[in-house]
Amino acid sequence: MYGVLLQVTVVTIFVSIGMIILGVENALLIGLLAGFVNIIPYVGPFIGLGFGLFVGVTTNIGIEFYNEMLPLLLKITIVFFSMQTIDNMFLQPLIFSNSVRAHPLEIFLLILVAGTLAGILGMILAIPVYTIFRVVAKEFLSEFKIVQYITKNI
Repeated sequence: MYGVLLQVTVVTIFVSIGMIILGVENALLIGLLAGFVNIIPYVGPFIGLGFGLFVGVTTNIGIEFYNEMLPLLLKITIVFFSMQTIDNMFLQPLIFSNSVRAHPLEIFLLILVAGTLAGILGMILAIPVYTIFRVVAKEFLSEFKIVQYITKNI
């Protein structure tokens, strides 16, 4: 719960500041919506980007397209992609690692391997399956040193 709230807050602040720097009207609204929809796996960031682009276009409808509008849309897109990169590389592994009490690198590698082996479904199921595996191993295989090491934080 706290992890999701932290993620929404950081994404909201990052996008809002980026939009303010670009001079986009309603920057806080765009940032807030981007923060909330970012919770939705896979499509949330695209919904936020679409909303940001929509607000960028509608609030600047009178400007010249090629010299002003197109660069503005590109800048908005760059803000969202850089936010998503930071979220995927740093925030999510840190938040998930605190939730399941595992190292962020462990979670990052787990999701990477699961995505390679089983695609999107593997990425979605990786952390819950790994957590179940760790709990079962701790309860039934606790006499093994490797299991003790893997489950020491549970």
